[in-house]
Amino acid sequence: MRKNVTRNDVAKLAGVSPAVVSYVLNQTKFVSEEKTLAVKKAIEELQYRPNLYARGLKTKRSMQIAFVSDNLGNDWLEIAEKKFFDHGYFVSHCYSRDGEDFIQMLIEGRFDGVFMISNRYTSSQLNEIAKAGIPVVLYKSREYSALEPDIVTVAPDFYGGVVKTVNYLIFRGHKRIMFVPPFRYNTNMKKGLREKGYKEALEANGLEFDEAYICQDTENAETVMAKVFDLVFNRDKEERATAIIAGTDYTAGLILQYVKKLGLKVPEDLAVVGMDNTYLTEILSPQLTSVDFSKEVFAQKLVDTMLKLLRGEKAENQFIDASLCVRDSA
Repeated sequence: MRKNVTRNDVAKLAGVSPAVVSYVLNQTKFVSEEKTLAVKKAIEELQYRPNLYARGLKTKRSMQIAFVSDNLGNDWLEIAEKKFFDHGYFVSHCYSRDGEDFIQMLIEGRFDGVFMISNRYTSSQLNEIAKAGIPVVLYKSREYSALEPDIVTVAPDFYGGVVKTVNYLIFRGHKRIMFVPPFRYNTNMKKGLREKGYKEALEANGLEFDEAYICQDTENAETVMAKVFDLVFNRDKEERATAIIAGTDYTAGLILQYVKKLGLKVPEDLAVVGMDNTYLTEILSPQLTSVDFSKEVFAQKLVDTMLKLLRGEKAENQFIDASLCVRDSA
């Protein structure tokens, strides 16, 4: 029967005190590189596994971070998840739900922090989480009012990414551009950063902004495709959309396959652009043009910001530069 390895065993092999082992595991105090390496080597050699439940009781931390998302298929979040794991934190993916009950479940779930990817929640609901002592990092895609200091933004520059995309499509000769937000997105023409970029880029190029070219019901694929059909197939030729910007690559991929089935050629008849530049862009046919940002930079900033908040330190809002990765679909 295998002997249970304790923190004292690790300390003895590493030649340090048990307190130093705790500092390395919990990252609560500075430890020299030499001692840190010795502790990590001893942990690996002894195959030490800390008792997370016991550590949680002592530190009053669960070592769990909640990722709240409208779409659980965000594969690029794996980079951030791994970085949290390297710091001793487990990530729980939570599908967003409407209503106060969901907010209360987040608060009562003993999460140390929340990464809020969904934009469905109001300022007061986000503040409720923060006031319960749970730091919130916000994947901000719209404007909020009066957020608590423990709510900090780390997100791509959605506004800039959409502006670049609209400018590019207009340069390519498109004048009627449809915009489709992510699924289950809380569309708000006055507060949404994507919508603001779309509107202001059109107007800066001398084109009229028309709300009818924004899909405001993105509850599911059926509602989105119904709007696509209306703007691409069910209008006079002079009013038909000739390009579509989608809020995610997944949505863009569904649209691309849908219009192809109905007989359109992409990009000859309709240009399609996605957002996030995920693995889907290169396996679709034609390959998908997409708004891109550095996933590595984003993940590091997310983790650094959350850890600062967990230590009670002040953290600044950060937006990651976005660019347009042009492929065959546009």
